[in-house]
Amino acid sequence: MQDALLGVLPIVFCVQFLGWLTFFPNALRGHADFRQLYVAGYMVRTGHRTQLYDYAEQTYLQNMLVSNDELAVPFIRPAYQALLFVPFSLLPYGAAYLGFLFLNLLMLAVVYLLLKPRMRRLSRVWPGLPPAMFLGFYPVSLALMQGQDSILLLALLAGALVSLEQDRESAAGALIGIGLFKFQIVTPIVLLFLLWRRWRFARGFAASAMLVSLLSLLTIGWSQSVVFGRSLLSVGAGLPGATGAINFPLRVSVMANLRGLVYGLAGSRASWLWLQAVTILLSLLVLIWIWVRGRGQWQGGAALVLAVTASVVVSYYLFIHDLSILLIPIVLTLDRFIGREKVGEPGLATAVMSVLLFVAPMCVFVIPGQFYLVAILIYLFLYVLTMVQGELGKPSKAVVSDSGV
Repeated sequence: MQDALLGVLPIVFCVQFLGWLTFFPNALRGHADFRQLYVAGYMVRTGHRTQLYDYAEQTYLQNMLVSNDELAVPFIRPAYQALLFVPFSLLPYGAAYLGFLFLNLLMLAVVYLLLKPRMRRLSRVWPGLPPAMFLGFYPVSLALMQGQDSILLLALLAGALVSLEQDRESAAGALIGIGLFKFQIVTPIVLLFLLWRRWRFARGFAASAMLVSLLSLLTIGWSQSVVFGRSLLSVGAGLPGATGAINFPLRVSVMANLRGLVYGLAGSRASWLWLQAVTILLSLLVLIWIWVRGRGQWQGGAALVLAVTASVVVSYYLFIHDLSILLIPIVLTLDRFIGREKVGEPGLATAVMSVLLFVAPMCVFVIPGQFYLVAILIYLFLYVLTMVQGELGKPSKAVVSDSGV
């Protein structure tokens, strides 16, 4: 399996190099997702905070401050996150984009250092393999190119994993709470930990969630908070926007989750109501299944590995850069089983699925209109995780000694 992984890495880097070569100049000119974050920071800083979710105002300012685009990318995140981008809004857009790119690279380096003691077997295969996997995972590369915030969530999850392994569950929950700017991913994680009765984790999450919620309310006020809620409903469900709410079309076919799979396979043959009902039902069944399988059997960071993978499957909307968080389950499970695969044992399937999942996001170049099919691979990865729960859930002696616990 290690030979296959080492063999595919040059191809992955070649494709991504070509992607950077073509995309980077356009990103500097303003054609990147970072434009929405940049303008959100500007709006908070310059007294437009009460218009933060006014799509017309967002469009006007993005065209004025960044570049003219056919369709402005809306800012639909809790207001507290806009505060992070206030310092970047003091710079011209190009400089701000480069500054956030540097910050993303810095956070990625932090994630690598946090997980490095948990990638020793990968390092034995080839010392450069762990950093190559970090830089070669396409969702991470796309998040860097687009100036997205997915790497920030990846860093918070990595910190939470280390905290869980050190039996600091409250700290882990607090870190996850800060990640509520990606609530569609964070919510299933927290729900699973609640079902598993991890009360210290829940208390930590509740504390930080209340803090960021209060910060958001103080930033934009109650009326804009209501508009934010309406915008979530209209954009997330694909419904016509209410008065004052953001109405923006989402490409469900590029979502590698249950929703994308359901809409991709049956979207032309079923009504919107039936598609919604099937998506919700399947998501609930997956959560119940993971709750039962993980109850009392997954400890420490292994429980978060399972919950993160499940959250990707059931998240209501999810884009390719959001798959960055799968880097944690991929490298940890691959490190556990690489070089130890035996035919007929679950470890072989786990190693194979880890490598396939590492490469799978590149399918966007081959089947862009059917990228939702990657959800099948993610679900199979989730399934094999539950099959090796006893092995993956055991703490690594090397990790324990390194962390000082």
